[in-house]
Amino acid sequence: METFDLIIVGAGPAGSAAAYTAANEGISVLLLEEHRQIGKPVVCAEGISRSTIKPYLDIKREWISQYLDGAIIRGPFGDEFNVEYPKCGWVLDRIKFDAALADMARTRGALVKTSAKVVSLQDSKVVVDQGTKVEYGFKFIIGADGIASRIGSWLGVNTRLDLADIAVCAQYRIDNISVNNSYAKLIFGHQYAPGGYAWIFPKSETSANIGLGISPIKTKQSAKKLLDQWLKKEFPNGVIKQRTFGGVPSTIFKHIAGENFYLIGDAARLSDPLSGAGITNGIKSGVIAGRNAVRRIKGQKDSYYAEIKKNILNEIKFHLKVRNVYWHLDDEALNKVFKIGKRYFSGKIIDDIDMRQLVKEILLSSPKLMLKWFGLLF
Repeated sequence: METFDLIIVGAGPAGSAAAYTAANEGISVLLLEEHRQIGKPVVCAEGISRSTIKPYLDIKREWISQYLDGAIIRGPFGDEFNVEYPKCGWVLDRIKFDAALADMARTRGALVKTSAKVVSLQDSKVVVDQGTKVEYGFKFIIGADGIASRIGSWLGVNTRLDLADIAVCAQYRIDNISVNNSYAKLIFGHQYAPGGYAWIFPKSETSANIGLGISPIKTKQSAKKLLDQWLKKEFPNGVIKQRTFGGVPSTIFKHIAGENFYLIGDAARLSDPLSGAGITNGIKSGVIAGRNAVRRIKGQKDSYYAEIKKNILNEIKFHLKVRNVYWHLDDEALNKVFKIGKRYFSGKIIDDIDMRQLVKEILLSSPKLMLKWFGLLF
């Protein structure tokens, strides 16, 4: 049985970031991916913020489909405003991006295996289906295997999600449309996405990732049905090139690390509960996990949870409170928030969005909202 210092299960951005970080320190690393091709299928709107990823990874031109200079926000009754945020981020090509991150791990010394599905975890070894069953031993293991993490479950973590803990998402890649390819569009209102929002992330002037996420406790309609209804009205001539469906966790785990393991990315429930964004937090958690796994393997004291709390969890906790407030808003109240946001961003060119400052501005602008929100937030 071949044995490695570190085995990482899942070669998405989180797993690959952990692999290239750890391998760079000279330990033996095995990165396992169940799919034949890394990066497929793409279950993501592919947007990423420059400010949040900058300390952890330099984004290369060949990974980018579109540069973004802000966002267009649409309220529940159809009014819109622009958030002018030059060079705020990108819409990625996730197939190229994910493959490149895995190649970075490989270049730094990690062994990367695709079509390698982990089917069981036994003491300090994994059993992998590679056409035939193969066993690999490890000193430490990192679960980067997504929202349905079996690694977490096998290690005793309660990975169950209640309906309130998940956003159900549907997205289509649409061609033959006209979009402003310099701006993402975010659309709010119960007619579009109860308990969530809809989005348009441009891939070019004539194509985009268009989708929505909903809370299953806020509607009995399916995400697909709501998306189909919207697209029929807004993009009747659009040509669907790809359909993806999935879920985004919107909760916090108390248990994401143990004696010989870490969970990262969606497996650790580190996606943003307000926006659903997961790429940046996945990479952040992967870099932090890779660095601290090396410490653990070398018998040193680690600071994994403390770093995750400081760099990711504190923001997630606040955003989860804001999301819970958002659930209490009907379209009339949501439109009031929209108008406050419109005033707040009007005539400004910004270089950062501070969610706490924005919430403070909303509360100070509306005594009624302050009375409703204060207890939920604080």
